[in-house]
Amino acid sequence: MIDKQVDPDTFETLTFDALNTTFYFVISKCKMSNWKDVIEGWVRYVEMEWSRFQGGDNELGQLNNLEIGQKMNLSLPLYDVLQRADDYRQKTNSSFSPYLLSQIQYHGYQLSFPFPMNGFVKEEVIPPLIDSKTSPFLFDPKQITVTRTSEGKVDLGGIGKGYTVQAAAKWLKHIGGASAGMVDGGGDMTVWSDGLKEWKIGVAHPLQKNREIAQFRLKNGSIATSNVIYRSWTKGNEVKHHILNGKTGFPAENHIIQATVISENCLDAEVGAKLCLIEEVKNIKSQLKKISSAFTYLLVNDQGKVISGRLEELM
Repeated sequence: MIDKQVDPDTFETLTFDALNTTFYFVISKCKMSNWKDVIEGWVRYVEMEWSRFQGGDNELGQLNNLEIGQKMNLSLPLYDVLQRADDYRQKTNSSFSPYLLSQIQYHGYQLSFPFPMNGFVKEEVIPPLIDSKTSPFLFDPKQITVTRTSEGKVDLGGIGKGYTVQAAAKWLKHIGGASAGMVDGGGDMTVWSDGLKEWKIGVAHPLQKNREIAQFRLKNGSIATSNVIYRSWTKGNEVKHHILNGKTGFPAENHIIQATVISENCLDAEVGAKLCLIEEVKNIKSQLKKISSAFTYLLVNDQGKVISGRLEELM
């Protein structure tokens, strides 16, 4: 939940639906009069080229269709987010992985959510995971190319949305010159301020949407919330959800149903929230430290208990 009480004389707003969620922007004193067109154009570009639900002809589909040994020139944004995602995979020893498309499809997430429960393609054997020590792609930063070296299909999912939010905020702040702003992409959020504006961000209870379990006040930073309730489904007699453990290829099971993480940038917060749903609670701090030294987190377990912690106080 976001405090949407903003002064219309100081702040401009923009809202639209994309990437199967709602994007909401609040911007102060942007120097670019066409900022709304630029920002919506960026998000629509990501939706068209990075979504696995757009068919195999978009840029992500072409990447996933590469044969071993084939090389592909990528757009700079896709190259950047893919390499960052692979870096997170290495830092987390594959607890987080962007190479789980075949596995999430096996569990039933084959169509854009929400999908009909009778729409599954039956698969008897879960696809094998990639080698946790190597990437299925060789990255060439000079040529902005990748070469496929082994099997493994990409699903950017949450990290793609986090990257979209972070890039929009960066453009609005540094190119648009906006003195304060907030970019919210369905729970992945980045805010900044010249020191005067303090953003109020509430966290809803995962089972009671109208009830807040906490409210954060933040001038600069990012926050991401992820849970296993909103995108869950039944396949046969099993309840599935979209947060997969990269080490097993199966839905995460650590008794945490929602995780909210605050960090300096949206990608750290997004991946951190996923780790909180994957790792054993006792290991969460040590796993988060592999990504950043500055985290605040708020967890809700399947008994409704709220658990909070931090690695370092964020300013």
